Amino acid sequence: MGIRELDEKTGKLSVMSSLMLTWNDFRLKWDPSSYGNQTLIVIPEEIIWKPNPTLLNPYDNLKLVADGLFPVTIVSEGLLYWPIGGIMSSVCNVDVTYYPFDIQVCALKFTPWGYPFTSVQLLIGTPEIIRYHFTEDGEWDIISTNIRMFDAHISMITVELVLQRRPAFVIYNFILPVVILLTLNCLVFVLPVESGERVSYSVTVLLAVALFLTLVENNLPKTSLPTAMLTYFLLSYVIISAAICALVIFNSSLYFKDDKLHPVPIYLVQMMYYCFKKKVLASDTNSNESPKSTTRASVGSGITWRTVSQWIDKILFRVCLLVVAVSTTVLFLVLKNGK
Repeated sequence: MGIRELDEKTGKLSVMSSLMLTWNDFRLKWDPSSYGNQTLIVIPEEIIWKPNPTLLNPYDNLKLVADGLFPVTIVSEGLLYWPIGGIMSSVCNVDVTYYPFDIQVCALKFTPWGYPFTSVQLLIGTPEIIRYHFTEDGEWDIISTNIRMFDAHISMITVELVLQRRPAFVIYNFILPVVILLTLNCLVFVLPVESGERVSYSVTVLLAVALFLTLVENNLPKTSLPTAMLTYFLLSYVIISAAICALVIFNSSLYFKDDKLHPVPIYLVQMMYYCFKKKVLASDTNSNESPKSTTRASVGSGITWRTVSQWIDKILFRVCLLVVAVSTTVLFLVLKNGK
C-alpha cells in the first residue's frame, strides 16, 4: 500500500492498495482424493460468482475495483481467496485551516454492488490496514487507520485514513523566505536617506512578499470555507510591507523638509528633549556648562527635520523587528497547536 496523491485543490485521494476477499461457496467443494490429491486450483475470475466490490466514493466514475486481471484461488473445502488491487481514487474533503500542519481524514467506502444486505454481507477481517509492504510518502504520513462496517440497506465497509502533512517543505520554501524578506524590509530604516534607494528597496521587498503569497495560494483549494490561516498571516505580511513603504516615503519627506520655512513643532522638540535628555546633559557637562542651565529652548535650537527623521528611523527599525518576531511566533503557535 502507498499514497500516490492527495490533491488539496481538487480533493482527490489516490492510493495504491490491495484487498483480500474471502468467502465460502458450498458448490465448489470437492474430495481431493478423487482428483489426485489436488487441494486447490487457480481460475480466472470471469467464470465464477464474485461479490463485485465497488468503490462508493470514487473521484471519477463509479466502477468495480477488479477488472478481470486477478485470478481466484479455490480450496477443496469450498473456501475462495480473491486478492485484488490497484490505484484507487476517492473524494476527500480537505480542511487546510492549519496548513501546513494540517491533519486530513479520508475514507474509501466499499460495497458489493448490486446485492442487498440480505444477500451479501461484508465482514471485517482486521480492524486496521495491514502495512507489510507500505511505501512512505514524502508529503503525507499515515498516523492511524481504521476499518468500520455499516449495515443499512446495503453492506458497506469504510477504510479510514488519518493523514498528517510533513510541513518541512512549506516551512523552508515559503514561510521562512517570507520572514527573511520581511526582516530585510526592516533594514530599510538603516539605509541612509541620501542613497536614494529606500523607496525602491522597500517596494521590491513588497513585491517579493506578494509573489510568495501567490505561490502559496496556488497550492490551496479555491474555497473560502475554510481558508488557510497561513493566507491571513501572509496577507498581514503584505500589509506590513506596504506600511513600511508608506512610512519610508513619509519619513524621507521629513528628512528633506526646509527648517526655515517649516520649523520643527514644539511638541516634537519636547519629545526629543525627553528621549535624549541624558545625552544632552552629558554633552553639556563635557562643555563645562551646568546641567541646570540647559533649557528646552537650547535643546530645541539644535533639532532639525533631519534629526527628527533619524530619530523616527531608529524607532521604526526596532518596532518593525518586534512586529516580525511577534507575528512569526504567533503564526507557528496558532498553526502548530491548532491542528
